[in-house]
Amino acid sequence: MDSLLSDLRYGLRMVARTPGLSAVAILTIALGVGLTTHTFSVVYGAAIRGLDLDGGTILVSISQDIPSEETRGGRIPILDFIDFREQQTAFRGLAGTSQLSVNLADEDSPPERVQGARVSAGLFAQVDAVPVLGRVFNPTEDAGTGEHVIILGHAVWQNRYGGDPTIIGRRIQANGESTTVVGVMPEGFRFPLLHDVWLPLAVDPVLAERGANRIDVVGRLNEGVSLEQAGVQLEGIARRIAAEYPETNEGVGVWLQRYEDSVFPAEILNVLWVMLAAVFAVLVIACFNVANLLLARAAIRSKEVAVRSALGADRARLIRQLLLEASLLVALGGVAGAVLAYIGVDAFNRILVNVDIPYWMQIRLDAPAVGVSIGVTAFASLLAGTVPAIRASGGKIHEIIQDQSRGSSSFRLGRFSTALVISEIALSCGLLVGAGMMIKTVMNLRSLDLGFESEQLFTARFRLVDTDYPDDESRRRFFDRVLESLSSVPSAEAVGLAMDLPAQGSGEARIELEGIAYADPRDRPLSNFSSITPGYLDALGLNVLEGRDFGDEDRDDAVATVIVNESFARKHYGDVSPLGRRFRRGETLPWMTVVGLIPDIYVGGGDAGLGSGDVIPDQFFTPLAQREGARAVNMVVKTRDDPSSFASASRSVVAGIDADLPLFNVWTMDEAVESTTWPFGIFGTLFTIFGAAALFLAAVGLYGVMAFSVNSRVQEMGVRMALGANARDVTMLVLNKGMKQLGIGGAIGLLLGALMAQPMTAVFFEVEPTDPTVYAAIIVTLGLAGLFACLIPARRATRVELVDALQPD
Repeated sequence: MDSLLSDLRYGLRMVARTPGLSAVAILTIALGVGLTTHTFSVVYGAAIRGLDLDGGTILVSISQDIPSEETRGGRIPILDFIDFREQQTAFRGLAGTSQLSVNLADEDSPPERVQGARVSAGLFAQVDAVPVLGRVFNPTEDAGTGEHVIILGHAVWQNRYGGDPTIIGRRIQANGESTTVVGVMPEGFRFPLLHDVWLPLAVDPVLAERGANRIDVVGRLNEGVSLEQAGVQLEGIARRIAAEYPETNEGVGVWLQRYEDSVFPAEILNVLWVMLAAVFAVLVIACFNVANLLLARAAIRSKEVAVRSALGADRARLIRQLLLEASLLVALGGVAGAVLAYIGVDAFNRILVNVDIPYWMQIRLDAPAVGVSIGVTAFASLLAGTVPAIRASGGKIHEIIQDQSRGSSSFRLGRFSTALVISEIALSCGLLVGAGMMIKTVMNLRSLDLGFESEQLFTARFRLVDTDYPDDESRRRFFDRVLESLSSVPSAEAVGLAMDLPAQGSGEARIELEGIAYADPRDRPLSNFSSITPGYLDALGLNVLEGRDFGDEDRDDAVATVIVNESFARKHYGDVSPLGRRFRRGETLPWMTVVGLIPDIYVGGGDAGLGSGDVIPDQFFTPLAQREGARAVNMVVKTRDDPSSFASASRSVVAGIDADLPLFNVWTMDEAVESTTWPFGIFGTLFTIFGAAALFLAAVGLYGVMAFSVNSRVQEMGVRMALGANARDVTMLVLNKGMKQLGIGGAIGLLLGALMAQPMTAVFFEVEPTDPTVYAAIIVTLGLAGLFACLIPARRATRVELVDALQPD
């Protein structure tokens, strides 16, 4: 114990004796540990931790798998769900959910739109949720034969109803219906994702049709049952259902996955794992960097170590001493890294404060993250300290003591150190490729041509409920009144309604062009479509290139009409004018006649916003007056003033028509676009940080090795210059060695980067994994960084004086 304390005190003195090297080593490890811990916290919170369920069992998402149609993930019809629920034994139970928007209205509060879900009676038991007030739904309410009831989320209970402890039994308006509050859920519970109220599934199985009333199905696995075993059992039930109901279920199987995984596309999960691998690469670079620094220091101290060996110190004691010194540096770096991780997690959560993410996805420095921080610090200590300690203690004593050169010519960094530098460069280059792809993605988004001027546009969304607006005619009258009232607002220059906003995605449909026969319905081309009112194109500032805009004549009882964009016209009609051409969305829907041609606008958005290759796909528009079942609609207003100031006017207009109808997604158009592109910015920022850290560490590592190389060859440089070598010759000697390492590492790194870019395509925007401009930029960036790292030692080599060079240490 005394010897250990003595070694510890000696190690602290050595750390203090070389403050410059110690500071660089600590900063290097801090970057590696901090970034690794922070990124693990993000990945763990998003993809690993999941729901906190008792007993360690998992919640499973169950959906349809139809191999013949190459579709997977479809919702389960209600009658199939009931069959699965009654026949299975692998789960504690199965539950169904269906998401919906809920308009809350009360006499003493303004209307409010919240996210809700219809759920089966057993749902809450599946996720260990017990209400803090009241009860959950019963089977009678589940079947839709009981009274209208609702369960409130904790936030709604607190914010809208003031945490009223007597709320149970109170009647409130939900989607136009009088409902009774029967329960309040605990704080933080918002299953399935970010939901605030729950209504009964309310589907009577006696009245339901096979193949209809589709819902999302989840189930809690019984203890000891694997996901694969549960899948085999449900597949067997699916085959029995298909045999009994071949018209609706032939060829329909099931697909099981962890519920949390079903929330994120597989491509996004892949990117998260790539992020974790990337940041671990940064940690390895940091360790290699510190290893090289310690090797350099060990070379300088080789005579000291040799003298201690000559005086009787055994090698194990020397290795322990040197490892302890390295561990002290790494431990200090680990503490600093934990502080950086805490700051990073806090900053990340501030970015996400206005972003809708699942309620269980909490990014925090909890026990697993702290454990990883300790683990990576220990890993860094071993990786950075072991080899330098072993090599420093293993020199030949008599050769080192007799050596009169600077440091010790008997101790060379040699191939191992060179290999470390090449590895650093390769890993950093690979990370730079990913960072470059993301930087170009962000640049593409910022320079994105929406196809219209968005600066003066205001948007807001509303959703009509069937209770108040039971048919298409009542909804059309409401739309007309909204347009008329909005147009009368002095600050409104142009007004329109649309079911979908630009940049937020749109509906998709397979179309049948008149005169073309399709052997298979899947051969029909897929196109984007939306429904709009007259005035919408004026609000966006779009000119009709051919034909006309929609007008009052395009009503529900008139000939079906359609406006197409230029991409649609080129794709389906070539250079021929599309006016007068006809197509339809399905065999049962009427033929639509093209009456107008407009420029392309950016569709994007939604799920298509991640990994979407079509920046401006073909699209067509139908009159909102001819659209059946239109309920959720956006108002689009071109304002004369600041568009954000139009919010109060829009609410007053809607309240004057329907006081119980809330507006939501009240945005400027720029905010609407940002709402679909924020993931690109987050991933872009993270990968840019990884790449910059890796480049910095690799440059520092290359500089350190080249500086040591020059210092250990001072005599050689002095003699060369005394024999006639000029400064250029000496500079090139140093640069050739450094740039050779840079070239080998860079070539390996470009290959690594190309491999890493493949699973990241989901977060690329108009960037291919083989984009030559990105690779060219990486080569230039890495080359300049490497050149700068080599030039400083090279210049020092040219200033060596022969007399100084020949002086012994």
